[in-house]
Amino acid sequence: MENWTQLISTLGFPIVCVLGLAYFIYIIYQKTTAENAQREDKLYEIIAVSHSNNEKLVAANQGFVAVLETYKNDIVDIKHDIADIKETLIKE
Repeated sequence: MENWTQLISTLGFPIVCVLGLAYFIYIIYQKTTAENAQREDKLYEIIAVSHSNNEKLVAANQGFVAVLETYKNDIVDIKHDIADIKETLIKE
């Protein structure tokens, strides 16, 4: 406390306040910068995992589309077969 009193009496209260606030701002800036860097690193990790998961989902969806196309073709074949059976029954 004696050091603060000596600084205030030597430099004046406004200058000591400005220096104290500048130091405070510097410390807050350093902490904020470090926190932002950590947050960005975590975000990049999450983005990488999400990208990997999206690629897997795209591959799964492509396989699903292929299965649906097969089912669609099978349904069209069944539809034609039913139409043929219906025509045969009507003719008889």
